[in-house]
This record gives sequence, structure tokens and C-alpha cells, in this order.
Amino acid sequence: MNKIVKRILFGLLIVLVIGVILFFVIADFITAPFIVKVEKNDSINFEDQVIINVYVDNYFYKLSKDTWCYISIDGKIADIDDNDWQKAKNGYCSFTVKNGDYSVYVRDKHGNISDINKQKVDINKILNITTNKDMFFLYKGQKDKITYEVEAVGNNEEDIIFVSENKNVVSVDDDGVITGLDYGKTIVRVGPKNGIYHSVVVYVSSFLVKPNTGYKDLLTCKQFTSEEAQLVDKALFDRVDTAGYGTRAGVIAAARFLTTEFAYRVPYFFENGRLNNYPPFEHVDGEGRYYHRGLYLDNSKFRSIVDALNGPVTWGCNLLNYTDWADRNYKYVAGYKYPNGLDCSGFVTWALINGGFDVGDIGAGIDPDHYDLSDVGERHSITKEFLASGKVKVGDLIGNNGHAAIIAGWDDDNYYIAEALPDIGGVKITTVARSRL
Repeated sequence: MNKIVKRILFGLLIVLVIGVILFFVIADFITAPFIVKVEKNDSINFEDQVIINVYVDNYFYKLSKDTWCYISIDGKIADIDDNDWQKAKNGYCSFTVKNGDYSVYVRDKHGNISDINKQKVDINKILNITTNKDMFFLYKGQKDKITYEVEAVGNNEEDIIFVSENKNVVSVDDDGVITGLDYGKTIVRVGPKNGIYHSVVVYVSSFLVKPNTGYKDLLTCKQFTSEEAQLVDKALFDRVDTAGYGTRAGVIAAARFLTTEFAYRVPYFFENGRLNNYPPFEHVDGEGRYYHRGLYLDNSKFRSIVDALNGPVTWGCNLLNYTDWADRNYKYVAGYKYPNGLDCSGFVTWALINGGFDVGDIGAGIDPDHYDLSDVGERHSITKEFLASGKVKVGDLIGNNGHAAIIAGWDDDNYYIAEALPDIGGVKITTVARSRL
């Protein structure tokens, strides 16, 4: 090969090399990266959003592989120096977005931007379900209803169903009506057939009975374990909260619970409910019955009572009595022990504090020298005119000198008085004809 040919070949090689170099340089400056694929996945941290992963790549001749991604809901592209551009790592960018129509862009360091990749995000799912109650307490045969609210994203049209985990204990229909069938505890799930659901705990308790004013067995000493006592308290609080804690209705609910729905009769005990007595009387039982919400069925109720003369003990357990009423056929003899319970003011103050009103350490009676239950609110004499005035309401306190009770309800024929008296055997509902009151 002669020298001329060699020079020509060498020159061509030089041109080729320069051309290749120019190609890579120019192509790097004018060619944008490209989108390989776009994936949408549920977000773990944000239930109303999804994660869009944008996978990117560069042509082999791109000298710089650095790539940035941008996602826009209005189709506008941010300036290349805008912080909203996200630099790709390991070949992809990740965005968390809500419902909408998005445009996805990628660019290189020179500002070359790829074609638009359109992405429509439709999130249609239930985020959360809340119910009117998280816990229900039923007696056998009782019905109640679970209502719910759904927080959803998009046009969710999933049917909400109700499922009882133990159909022998509680049944539930398509409208959320639950029925207590047998004693026990179960869960009712509220939600779509598949996906998120809300759990409602339902107890069918033997400690509750269908409300009635009839005979009930007397509560005995230490009849309830601490766990059972707490469960009864929760049932009481549920009834009061449903009616309205801090309202007249809440007090009525507490009085009715103890007298008609709690399965046992609380004994009568003289001067129960206070720590202090009025002079010249020296003694009360020291139980402080009104100082705590709930029923006095376990020792946790009186751990903070330090001024008790005797006891304290739970309802049904024997306590020393200071009152001598043996001559009144009540058979209460001073110095003897009797099952602890509530007297009239103890019951009324118990109902008041459980309903949301603390009237203090007071008793019953009409005594101008001492503040007592007859001084709570307005006092009216019971006359036919006053009873017909429309001013009397369920929940009013009623009584006479030395006695206090609560009007728990009425109908066309009778008033129903919730009270504690020795001659009726404790805390009960007394039915009084309208004509007699």
C-alpha cells in the first residue's frame, strides 16, 4: 500500500473518530432521556394517595446519565431549576399523589425534556369506618342498632355488611340491628366484604335484665370479680353516655339502670352515701357512696376513702349499723351488722354523680340549718295544681322530710319513683297511682 492510500485511510479514520465524538457530544446535548414505564401502587402512609414510580433510561450515547422527573396535574412544566424536579435514583423517581390526571416528564442536565406520559389516578377505596359505639351491652333478647359513617376516596360504591363472629351470642341483620341471643362476648365486623372494616365489641351479660319493676334477688357479698364489676360499670356508663352525661336524661338513665336493669337489688343501709353527719348526730357509715362513679361491687371504689369509721366494704357485705329502728318493724338494731347498700340520699346522690352532677356530701330532709337535697334546685309543694301545671318532669327529685327519691317515669295511671327504703327491701321502683301522689 502506497503512502497516499495510507494517508487517505488515516484521514478517514481521523474524520470518523471526530464524527463519532461530535455525534456523542451533540446527541448528549440535544437528546432527552425517556420513560421506560410508570407504575402505580398503594401508599402505606397515606390511604387517600397512591405512589407513582417513574422508571427512566438514557440512550447508550448519552454521556451524562443524570435524569430528573417531574409530575404535573395542570400540564405545565416547571423551570429546570425548580426544586420540584426530582432526581432519579437507581433508575426511577417516586411521587405520592391524590386523585387526578397527571402528566409525567423527564429531563437531563441540559434541559432536554421527554415527551409527555399521561397518567390518570383513580383512587376509589374506603379509608375509615366509624360506628355510633365501639362497645354494646345487651341483656338476653335485647335489640340495638349499629350505625356507621364511611370515610372514602373517589366514587366508592362498596356495600357495607355486618358480620357477627359468634352468631350464637349475637345476631345482626343487614341494617345493623343486633340481638342478644346468649350470654357471652363477640365481635361484629362492619365493612365491605373485602378490605378495611371496623370491629364492634358486643357483650350479652347475665348481670343485665330486661328493665322491670318486679322482684330481684338481693345482691350478696363479693358476688362480682373485679373484671365483672368493671364490666357492669361500663354498661352503666354506656347507658348514661347514650342518654347524655351531664344532662337530666343521664341522671334518669343511671337511676333506671340500678333499679330496673341491673340484675340484683342493692340492699338498704342507713345513712349510707356520706362521710359526715349533721350535729348532734355523730355517725354515718363512712362509705362515701357518691364519691365515685359506678357500682360499689369491688374494692377499687373505696381505696381513696380514708375517713371511714367502719369498713369500707362493697355493697352486699356486712357493715356496722348505728341506727336503732327495731321499734319501727325494720329490725335494724344499733351495733349490729347488716348488708351494705344505699339509703335514700345515698341512692339519689349516686344517681346524680353518675349522671354528671356532684351535689356534695349531703343527706335528705327539710332542715333550714343545713344544705341538703331539698335545697337542690327549686322546691315546690306537691299539690294537685302543681302536678297539673306541666312543670313536673321525669328526673325531678321528690320526697318529704328525711326522704329523697327520683321520679324515674310515668304513664297515664302511675308515677314510678326510684328510691331506697328499708320497708321495700332496698333500691327499687315504687309505683304510685297518680290519684294518690
